[in-house]
Amino acid sequence: MKKKHRNRNNNKILIASIAVLAITAAAVWYFAFFSVVEQEPTTPSKTDSISTSDNESNGSNKFATLKGDAFDEAYIADMLAHHEGALNMAEQAGPVVAHTEILTLTGNILQAQGMEIMQMKDWQKAWGYKETMSGGHMSHGGGAMDTGGDMVEMMNKLKDLEGEAYDKEFLKQMIIHHEQAIEMSRYANANAKHQEIKDLAKNITETQTAEINQMKQWQQQWGY
Repeated sequence: MKKKHRNRNNNKILIASIAVLAITAAAVWYFAFFSVVEQEPTTPSKTDSISTSDNESNGSNKFATLKGDAFDEAYIADMLAHHEGALNMAEQAGPVVAHTEILTLTGNILQAQGMEIMQMKDWQKAWGYKETMSGGHMSHGGGAMDTGGDMVEMMNKLKDLEGEAYDKEFLKQMIIHHEQAIEMSRYANANAKHQEIKDLAKNITETQTAEINQMKQWQQQWGY
């Protein structure tokens, strides 16, 4: 019995010794491997460099690479959705604003962009482009954000605000919104097929740049 007991203990000691050796070997391998990995320089590949350069050159604006009919169709679809978002913001401003200047601005947006929406829908029909509705647009440039999702986020930030709080957030969001339209219009003169699109993009850029400057002036005047 004593011999059996002694053999059992020896087996336990042997198993424990093997386990310790295995753990030690694994630990040595682990630290040796990762010390080598950490010493290896991490230089960007040629592909990564090209990708970064391309993104910087076109500002992540898909309209930089579209030409002709492809540009015009995408521009109309995205700008329709973008304008409809601006109209939604403008329509809801009336009852809750603190400054009458905001009402004047929203009135101008409703009139000007409402007319542009009708014109763009006529062009879709005349030029054989897919007719789009709000929510059925493509994603646009300027941060590469989806227009619909972007507008929902903007409207949520204005929800339940009134008075000065509303005006402050409205100006902030409408400036961002206008900047997106200007970014979308950057390449129209070079890439659009129809002169009508080039003229529209030029008018949008000039009009909304002037409105941005006015809104920033109000931000300073009103202490926002």
